[in-house]
Amino acid sequence: MIKLLLIEDDNVDAHLTQDLLAEWSIEQFDITHVTRLSEAFACLGRGHYDAILLDLSLPDAYGIPTLKQVQAVSPTIPIIVLSTVNDQTLSIQAVQQGAQDYLVKGQGHPDLLARSIRYAIERKRAEERMTYLAQYDQLTGLVNRTLFRDRLIQAMARSKRLQRLLGLMLLDLDRFKAVNDTMGHSVGDLLLKLVADRLRTCVREIDTVARMGGDEFTIILEGCASEEDMAVVAQRITDAIAEPFDLGHHRASIGVSIGITVYPSDDHDVDDLLKHADAAMYQSKQKGGCAFHFHVHTPTTPAITQAVRHTA
Repeated sequence: MIKLLLIEDDNVDAHLTQDLLAEWSIEQFDITHVTRLSEAFACLGRGHYDAILLDLSLPDAYGIPTLKQVQAVSPTIPIIVLSTVNDQTLSIQAVQQGAQDYLVKGQGHPDLLARSIRYAIERKRAEERMTYLAQYDQLTGLVNRTLFRDRLIQAMARSKRLQRLLGLMLLDLDRFKAVNDTMGHSVGDLLLKLVADRLRTCVREIDTVARMGGDEFTIILEGCASEEDMAVVAQRITDAIAEPFDLGHHRASIGVSIGITVYPSDDHDVDDLLKHADAAMYQSKQKGGCAFHFHVHTPTTPAITQAVRHTA
């Protein structure tokens, strides 16, 4: 059953659309019909729909802005525009603005609408899958390097606007290479997945955990009241990763070295912030791992790091 939201103020056109879809024998459609955009928003807030059939001329909205408003409320639902206007320029604009298709009412084979809906749903799924692959790490499901940079830039802007501290952590696993070399890459991959799971439990939903590649991770801590709050999270992470990992027929004990820099105390661009966090992480490694260090920025010594807490 395909659930559709039909946004159409003309009852004759609405009945025609419903009759056409009733003739489609391959799949059944469960259609909710509304005549205003405000009613559509109420429906979208209450339930899930597989696709939206949208007339661009409504009592409370008109033209391409109608499409934009629906997209803003339901960006993941495919939209097929149904119009009385056979205008190539308008149809191209609609598709450019995100509509999956633009159909003229009363034209084409009766099967055209049903097929368009099915194709629109599949195209949207493929689109979302491609977006996911471009932004998330396939092994762990964490944010990848590309999306991490975007989120960090946005978090930095919020930090300055709200005058709240932002912590940037760079994490490197201790003794991971030994696990990979002695137990095999499949076990190493499982370990990375379990590490990712533990990292998620150590932070809040508003924070971002990303995998940068290999056994290197990053965390963005937003809206922190103090560096002490960041230290509490870092200690929580070192304790969590220090607990042995059950890897099926294997068991592994590893650690994590963490470098932390604080924005906007460390008021630099993304690349410099990462360098400073990396330098702090290296200090943790030099101390034997299972530790975290803060980068301390001063005008004359921009790359000093200071140990705040160290765990054996």
